[in-house]
Amino acid sequence: MESLQTLITDHLFAWLLVFTRVGSALMAMPVFGDQFVPTRVRLLLALVISIVVTPILQDRLPHEPTHVLSLFLLLSSEIIIGIFIGSLQRLMFSALEVAGMLIAMQAGLSNAFVFNPALASQGSLPGSLLAWLALLLIMVTNLHHMLLMAVVHSYDVFPPGEALPVGDFAQMITRLVSDGFTIGIEMAAPFIATGLVFALALGVMSRLAPQMQVFTVFMSVQIAYGLLLFSLTLGAMMMFWMRHFESNLVEFVSPG
Repeated sequence: MESLQTLITDHLFAWLLVFTRVGSALMAMPVFGDQFVPTRVRLLLALVISIVVTPILQDRLPHEPTHVLSLFLLLSSEIIIGIFIGSLQRLMFSALEVAGMLIAMQAGLSNAFVFNPALASQGSLPGSLLAWLALLLIMVTNLHHMLLMAVVHSYDVFPPGEALPVGDFAQMITRLVSDGFTIGIEMAAPFIATGLVFALALGVMSRLAPQMQVFTVFMSVQIAYGLLLFSLTLGAMMMFWMRHFESNLVEFVSPG
């Protein structure tokens, strides 16, 4: 009877430890952690995933601590790791917001804001459209499976019970933020180039005809041209972002 009770206790502790990391990651990662996904659905999904993967990860988990403080520190570190993994995946969406803001500035749409599901905040019209398309493409291409696999494979990178690599956390976040700005600028490069030429042309026209409000008159032309260029480059931009998104996920899932 005592051995059975010990076995049940060990399994419950292992499940709780896995659920702590998986649940915190699902609350922060894109797709599963977005505002339009009900909290109960996220909680139920975290419970199911924890039950499924706990037997696989059983041998990698530490034994139950004997002190309450040790248990609190262990669970706290698992929550931090889970939030870190989900936040890394959400940081990959920052390139879409950067590209959207640059496109909106060059297309004359910088004053129009709508809800951005990827960042759960107000954003530009192009950025919100790019974010919705990114969520759709992730589900269609089954990349959401890799989001969950990244959480499971994180036990190879961040074993439970060990000290948190704060320096590696900071370095990885810095790299993803830098990559987000770089990728966003590369995605919006056609708009930056054409916007510069368009602004130079309007500047020359304002010099030639100072009595005419050139920038006001050609605002509709700028918006129409920006929408046309956006429709022509949308597919290439999303393929470019998806390639970087998948490569980052593969790097995290298979760090070796």
